[in-house]
Amino acid sequence: MTAAADPAALPLETVSPVPHAAGDILDYSVRGTMSQSIVGKNPYGGSIHQVGAPTDVLGHERIAIKVVSARGLSLHRTGSIMATFRGRSSPAQPGSGWTLVKPDGSVADRKGSTLGGLFLLPLGFLENRTVDGGNPLHAGDRWNAKLGMALYGMVAQPMLHFEVTGLQSVGGISVVVLTATGTAPVKEPIVTNDDVALGTATGVSHVSLRCDYDPVAQRVVDMLIEVSDELRITAHGRGAVVRDNQHYVVALDGSVEHDPPPVTATTPHAAGTTPPR
Repeated sequence: MTAAADPAALPLETVSPVPHAAGDILDYSVRGTMSQSIVGKNPYGGSIHQVGAPTDVLGHERIAIKVVSARGLSLHRTGSIMATFRGRSSPAQPGSGWTLVKPDGSVADRKGSTLGGLFLLPLGFLENRTVDGGNPLHAGDRWNAKLGMALYGMVAQPMLHFEVTGLQSVGGISVVVLTATGTAPVKEPIVTNDDVALGTATGVSHVSLRCDYDPVAQRVVDMLIEVSDELRITAHGRGAVVRDNQHYVVALDGSVEHDPPPVTATTPHAAGTTPPR
């Protein structure tokens, strides 16, 4: 990508975005912690009070922008992820696939993609009209928008209330600090630690987000997202409460790189979708 004037010393209003181009490369690292507790009564009348050991995840991803068109950004993504549970780490699991980021910021996990979930978090900010509709950003700006994807158990994308809470420099880059809170409906199957299926829990998930957004390169530099919910489940006349907590951190590794543009004809256009975790 052609370097723009260093925005670190410039007022935000004078900074011009540099649109993404075919051949741009971004590298992100991701890490997160997911935990769940179940309290209440099981279908047989016994008490449930289980707090599962948290699962830690660590991954890395390389995002290559292959095609820029009216349909959005076509991305080829490669990476790996490793999970640690009760002190044991699984082997790093590689993944790859094609993803489309639509002009409204929604993320379509497409055919062949195995990098879902928290890997999708920064992608919805890549399109040039997805942060307050592409309007110039100022401290105090507020708007409502959906997060680009639904996370595990969500049956719809979270609707978030965004706010520009400040400007700061990260690694010599002037970034806009965005915060957001909102909710999404949740429906997920619940199984106890003893592999007893309790049924399906429903409720509302609460989402909070903070990210540093580079308005020149039009991408997230880093992001913190917290998800919590209290779901209710009823089976055979017995009720239980399921509490979920998820914590994710996403960070850009290094600067945006540039590769020669690919041959457009080789890009697959089948759009199968895979629900992200």
